[in-house]
Amino acid sequence: MRQLLIPPVRYFASIAYDAATGNMVLFGLFNVPTTWVWDGTTWTQQHPATSPPARFGASMTYDVATGNAVLFGGNGASVMGDFADTWTLR
Repeated sequence: MRQLLIPPVRYFASIAYDAATGNMVLFGLFNVPTTWVWDGTTWTQQHPATSPPARFGASMTYDVATGNAVLFGGNGASVMGDFADTWTLR
């Protein structure tokens, strides 16, 4: 029997529909930066070479012009104040 992977419980995570791939992209965990992709059937954890720092409450959307999910801002568990950075996630 195959064990299904699912993202750990999280709050204030960010999610966007990636129209280029037809997947949902999920980012955020209070103290660990993790990105997951949902293809409608299976969750797959992504392991990009670079990743945004851990954060919660960021905004995420899909940018049609670049074909990427875009993450902006949020609040970090290990920093004071808000992030004002932008990341593309794929």
